[in-house]
Amino acid sequence: MSADLAGDGQSVPLHPESVDGSDRELRWVIPAGTLPFVGEPARIPAVLQALLDDGTIESVTVEPVAIRTRLGADRSWRVEGARARNALLSAVTVPQHWAANPTAGGADSVLRMAVHEVIDGEVGLYIRSHGGAIELVDVHDGVVEVRLDGACAHCPSSEVTLTSRFERAVRARCPAVVSISAQTSKPAHPGRTWLGLTLGRRR
Repeated sequence: MSADLAGDGQSVPLHPESVDGSDRELRWVIPAGTLPFVGEPARIPAVLQALLDDGTIESVTVEPVAIRTRLGADRSWRVEGARARNALLSAVTVPQHWAANPTAGGADSVLRMAVHEVIDGEVGLYIRSHGGAIELVDVHDGVVEVRLDGACAHCPSSEVTLTSRFERAVRARCPAVVSISAQTSKPAHPGRTWLGLTLGRRR
């Protein structure tokens, strides 16, 4: 399902996903970059605010590729799901009516959360299943630095894994990423800690 963007005929696809361990929460998946911040918003479009005001929705949180909503107490998604979906479909067409909470993160925070999602998700699971480990070192101005450890530290396939899996997954969540670099915790060759992986912005 998708919503038309006002004035330009484009659309914003949106679909719900369940949240493990919570029958009151749903993640409404949207394209990366639809909203330019992550965290709790300070302002949301009126059509969505109405659901908060009447207790249908208890909270709204922006993620890199989703809007997470928590259902109000004594409410049912079976009853309220269609109303919530329609409100969100309308709300994502007007990103200018959303405002970040001062404590919410900007572009680097979006990227940081995207990297954590990738590390905690299928890509990280794949790396760990091969005896490796990957952790976030830093995010600044669109540049991601990660550290490889375990079996990945000196594996010849590490760069391929980062390029074909990690970088692709991060970019899917945050297209604004400028570059990704990786280092090993214990260099195989003195003076050579970086793997030489620097992935530039695609145009």
